Amino acid sequence: MGEVLRGCVLPDTFYPVENLCDYLDFGSQRSYRKGEAVLLPDEVLGKIIFVLSGRLKVSTITPDGREKFIYSAGQYCLMDRLFSFEEDHILIIAVEDSKVCFFTKEQLLMVFKQDEELIIDVLRNFASKVYYFLNQTNELNLYSPSARILRLLYELYKSKGKYKNNTWEINIYLPNKGISEITGLHFVTVSKIFGYLKRQKILKKTKTKIIIYDVERLKSLIDEGITY
Repeated sequence: MGEVLRGCVLPDTFYPVENLCDYLDFGSQRSYRKGEAVLLPDEVLGKIIFVLSGRLKVSTITPDGREKFIYSAGQYCLMDRLFSFEEDHILIIAVEDSKVCFFTKEQLLMVFKQDEELIIDVLRNFASKVYYFLNQTNELNLYSPSARILRLLYELYKSKGKYKNNTWEINIYLPNKGISEITGLHFVTVSKIFGYLKRQKILKKTKTKIIIYDVERLKSLIDEGITY
């Protein structure tokens, strides 16, 4: 369980519940095209959403009408819309052509009677989300803007980095806007920090990968901080 939780670096699928696919007949399936809304703000669904394919984006709409990203839900991710909370203003959009399966409380209970181990998998999925967002709250409270980005990059290096031609490569599509949403920083701040890291020849970020030239320097800057 601990290994599952420590693997959460990005707000993505978290812990996949693949075995729920054996019980799709208990739920109801639906397909969504890219850009289509799966859930509108303040819509009461009363169901769990299980992603079969594609990817959904979960956001909240702020009182002034801005959309704030929360996490992405890829294949075998669960999203709780079984329980409703006042004014959470959740918006779920398909960012790829996607297929999902909905389960009501009664349908889930029927599934759990068939397979009690699935209860543990569902708990792991939700526990991994709680762990990630508790961690994110600590990051906001404890670390400077530059340290938050540097810590994210260092965790990506540890979890996804591959050594190649005397550098470390992280093959990931992670635009500056996404990093801005994850770290709670302004887009301009994110761009400036990456500009500094490139000028210092510590790392370079492209559209689909991050190339790290000096891991030790990257690590040391987390404590030292940078001026950008």
